[in-house]
Amino acid sequence: MTEGWISLGQLGKPFGIKGWLRFNVRDSILTKVKLPVRLKLGKSDPNFPETEIILLEIRPHNGKFVVRFEGIATPEEAEKWVGGILFLPQNLLPKIETKDEFYVRDLIGLQAIDEFGKSLNWKLTDIQDNPAHPILVFSKSEEEEILIPFLHVFVGELNLEKKTIVLIQPELWNEV
Repeated sequence: MTEGWISLGQLGKPFGIKGWLRFNVRDSILTKVKLPVRLKLGKSDPNFPETEIILLEIRPHNGKFVVRFEGIATPEEAEKWVGGILFLPQNLLPKIETKDEFYVRDLIGLQAIDEFGKSLNWKLTDIQDNPAHPILVFSKSEEEEILIPFLHVFVGELNLEKKTIVLIQPELWNEV
């Protein structure tokens, strides 16, 4: 369905009288992409078919963003897109500029190690959005998951070359 596409965030309520929508993310790579750009829009509703949509403008607003799409000119037209998830083709992602930057998708598959370099035999399988901070989901076995807040107090160095992620005091999370 969205193979080769990156989830960017969710569309919120209409904004203003010209068909703009709120875009519920704090930071968006869309500000670095040349506009207009063709995106995919999907919803969890099975009656809503995945649709391609052209983003014309994106603007910061109150710490988030508002967006305008081709063919949407009124709040009533915008209303049907509320709750939709926007997807960008991976090949349009801006290049990473520093070693401290990464795309969340690049973290999937990292192997957890403790502060001393010992393997924990945990694999990072997902990253869940959470209002306070992202949650790292590690698979310890086929049936057991370990959830760790993605905060510096619990997560140390990420090494994409070695495919490792350092967890600080992992024993706190390894409860059975």
